[in-house]
Amino acid sequence: MMPTLSPPLETDEKVLKGHHVLFWLMGFFGLMFVVNGVFLWAALSSFPGEDVRHSYLQGLHFNQTIASLKHQEGMAWKAELGLIEEPDGDVLVARILDADGLALPSRNVTAELRRAATQDSDIIVDMLPVGSGEYRAELPVLTRGAWHVALNAEVADGRSDTGFKASKVIMVK
Repeated sequence: MMPTLSPPLETDEKVLKGHHVLFWLMGFFGLMFVVNGVFLWAALSSFPGEDVRHSYLQGLHFNQTIASLKHQEGMAWKAELGLIEEPDGDVLVARILDADGLALPSRNVTAELRRAATQDSDIIVDMLPVGSGEYRAELPVLTRGAWHVALNAEVADGRSDTGFKASKVIMVK
């Protein structure tokens, strides 16, 4: 008997072929490239990189900075920092005091206000003396959130002008 060929059975089954696998792989890796691109864009736009200006130069003078901070700590100098919120602009207030709570003779008092996530809204101001060791600076209306305030001054302590540093986080509501 001779074998006979029967017609192929018609089924609704889908057959996975090579070009289907190719399209699935291209779609998967294409989606991965797009998602990674979005994450890369978000990372670079939210944190531009260097957080401190001239970090290399600051590193060269690191030992002097540490010695100055130890001297400040040994003398028990302190600073009080605050913000007076007003509708047309805020006022930054600082007091630089010695161990007894008396005003320290200071000059070149500056303050830098920074946001944690971005450098776009950093503000550097010169603080003006108003008496009794108090210094003030007019600011624009600050946006809500946490502001890091770094105060820098030169204190005439009798031996030479010594650097003074203080910092505080101020919440603007």
